[in-house]
Amino acid sequence: MTDNNSGAELPQHASGELPRNWGALLTLGILMLVFGTMGVIWAPAYSIGVAMVFGAFLLAAGSVQLISAFTSGEKTWKGKLAHTLVSLVYIVAGGIALWNPLGAAAGLTLFFAGLLLAIGAIRIVFGFQQKKKGWSWLWPIFLGLLDIAIAALLTIGWPATGIWAPGLFFAIELLMNGWYLVLTALASRKADAGNAS
Repeated sequence: MTDNNSGAELPQHASGELPRNWGALLTLGILMLVFGTMGVIWAPAYSIGVAMVFGAFLLAAGSVQLISAFTSGEKTWKGKLAHTLVSLVYIVAGGIALWNPLGAAAGLTLFFAGLLLAIGAIRIVFGFQQKKKGWSWLWPIFLGLLDIAIAALLTIGWPATGIWAPGLFFAIELLMNGWYLVLTALASRKADAGNAS
């Protein structure tokens, strides 16, 4: 990137392309890779953790929503009953997830399967639309079929897949984000070394 005023080449940090503090990114990326690898190995334990964090989030969100329904000072709010009922559903669902994290993990697995099925169908439709326009269409269709196949495997193996699937998905996300952070940090370090010379 160049400076419009002088025409001089700007360092990538000055242009906002890369972060300046690459050391913190590298450290975080390495930690995510370590925890992601552990999650692949111990997917059932991670599944319980994912279910418990999800349950705690629901419980906290429902509690805050319930408190706000009664402390808002609104006397004529017509949506107060619906607001209160939704908060109670959150609280009950969160409590159940915390009380039975394996059951919650099994439920999350069915949710993931439904999500993958819907995403797969959308990708396939998009691929055929791309084909009609003469654009690249094989990847969207391939990825859509892969999504549907994973959804089918999760559903066919359910409820046993609920023991490992949420934890494995979380671990894979940690690995992908960890690699992204490590590669960004290394690019930033390389830019630093180039700017110093």
